[in-house]
Amino acid sequence: MKEPNYEKLIEFKRNGLTEQIHYGLIIHMNKSGIINEIGRDNNYKFYHRSCMKPLQASMLIDLGIDKKNNLTLDELAVCCASHTGEEEHQKRVLSILKKAGCNEEDLLLIPHQPLSSFEQTRLIKNNLPLRKIHHNCSGKHAAMLSICKHMGFSTKNYKDFSHPLSDLIINKVCELCETSTNDIIISKDGCGLPVVATTLEQLGKGYLNLFTNKKYDDIKNAFLTYPFLIGGKERSDSIIISQFSNCIAKVGACGLLVIVNIEKEECIIVKIADSNMESRELTAFNSLIQLKWPKKSNFSQINNIYTKKIISIDNENLGEIIPSFNLNH
Repeated sequence: MKEPNYEKLIEFKRNGLTEQIHYGLIIHMNKSGIINEIGRDNNYKFYHRSCMKPLQASMLIDLGIDKKNNLTLDELAVCCASHTGEEEHQKRVLSILKKAGCNEEDLLLIPHQPLSSFEQTRLIKNNLPLRKIHHNCSGKHAAMLSICKHMGFSTKNYKDFSHPLSDLIINKVCELCETSTNDIIISKDGCGLPVVATTLEQLGKGYLNLFTNKKYDDIKNAFLTYPFLIGGKERSDSIIISQFSNCIAKVGACGLLVIVNIEKEECIIVKIADSNMESRELTAFNSLIQLKWPKKSNFSQINNIYTKKIISIDNENLGEIIPSFNLNH
């Protein structure tokens, strides 16, 4: 498999001296294919990581589990989330499990430190233990347990590749991404469930097929209505969704971010080669601005969130952050 041709996306300079350069790929596409791209992925396959969560959560709709278990939009949001483990997230995970006839112990996760520094502080102050529901993938696992219960599958080994849940996940992702099981690479994600690798274009197709299909409107509305539950405080996807009413966003490990403009039915896929999270966010905001996706009323909000300056802790301007790409050429 030929490696991607990454291009320079973001440069950090202090006093004219470059101290950071981040390379990666950007794809701007619609259902017909790629409109423009920065760099060439050469059909290299990338693991979807947490960008796969909403794709596999669509099975809750396919199987009617959302209706059978009376899942609310906020609970569907947590099923798709890479959450920071705050109390609002924990409450929804427990509710999803209860509605499925499961409990926290059924989660094949270890007690985990929450991503949220606020929740970490609360636990320390109150001498509270780490729990499985703090894990950023606990919503996804609760959704998968719901599927196992509905289908009559064992809940004891649902992470195994030999478990029938694995085939359901893989086949569903392939369906949405318009590919076949012979054209993907499969591994395990950090939380132990299967993860699929496809081209970035196929990943984009998966998102467009999901978020522009009326069948899955509840998943779309879960993102739009509960952006905080998709990530949490200071998370890129939660910020983008909350500030831009026409956009869905989802982050994934190793520098991935997918943004769908639900009005234009287009998407942006960002992949940062070195997985740097700050450059991923900066690249995403620059892409949004260059494509003029934010509505005029949002531009003042963007300026409050996104800065092209390197600022010290005492608010001194030390340098600049320079985007090195142009999606409009």
